[in-house]
Amino acid sequence: MATVLAFHAHPDDEVFLTGGTLAQVAAEGHRVVIVVATDGLMDAAPEGGALRLSELQASAAVLGVTRVVHLGYASSGHGAVLYPDPPDRARFVRADTEEAAERLAAVLREEDVDLLSTATVFVLIAGQFQGLCPRRL
Repeated sequence: MATVLAFHAHPDDEVFLTGGTLAQVAAEGHRVVIVVATDGLMDAAPEGGALRLSELQASAAVLGVTRVVHLGYASSGHGAVLYPDPPDRARFVRADTEEAAERLAAVLREEDVDLLSTATVFVLIAGQFQGLCPRRL
């Protein structure tokens, strides 16, 4: 069986963008891993963790996902205004590309991923991993 990793920006993207596919792949017996770049929050993370990451864990359980990883970034927001970083972490849009790529690459290596699924917004970062996965969507 294969290991499939779905890389998304925010918690809930796994459902909106790839939920049906991930559920089917997991039901077929493949190992499924979700990696999100951000916790979906604009402000400092609350004590006890981000609600959206908890919701992601619940979603992953329903989809049959084996592991969920957050790369540690805050949400970048949207629109014309780029808000300052919260005090406890950088926004993904301001992340050092090499550092963000290495965080994802570490999970790809650890999981020995066979297939990387990613939204088009991440093509620049995910494109750096062509040599780490035999196939890429």
